[in-house]
Amino acid sequence: MAAVTSNKDTWSNMLSKLEAMGGVSKAVLGEPTTGIQSGLVAIIPENGRIDETTLSGPREVHVVTLRRYEQRMKEPVAATEEKLDQWRFNIARDIFGDFDLGGSVAYALPTEFAWAYGYQTIENSLYRLLDLTVAYRVDDRATFTA
Repeated sequence: MAAVTSNKDTWSNMLSKLEAMGGVSKAVLGEPTTGIQSGLVAIIPENGRIDETTLSGPREVHVVTLRRYEQRMKEPVAATEEKLDQWRFNIARDIFGDFDLGGSVAYALPTEFAWAYGYQTIENSLYRLLDLTVAYRVDDRATFTA
């Protein structure tokens, strides 16, 4: 049975893609506790599982949350909501279109894509959050490059 896979290349590729997107101020791995600003996106690892095996080894599903922060009092409410919704649309279009997640990711799983809105006070500022749940199939036989 093949070894369990690593996310390092995939996360690095995601960080680069997120930072290159318009309107994203910075992309980080893990949930930040300081230095948060509007447009910050965090890749937060959530969970994973081996959901099938083949003769050559396991095939894994990994799940991350892409969390975007927007300062609530910075612009009108409608503008913030529209910005977050457009970002959700752009991410879905890219991930389920022709964007390569890199590493040993075979493909993203569209039926497990979900999103949730929320609020959080951080460093005495209220932020509007959008969490995108992205699941992807990892297969160590797949080798893609960005």
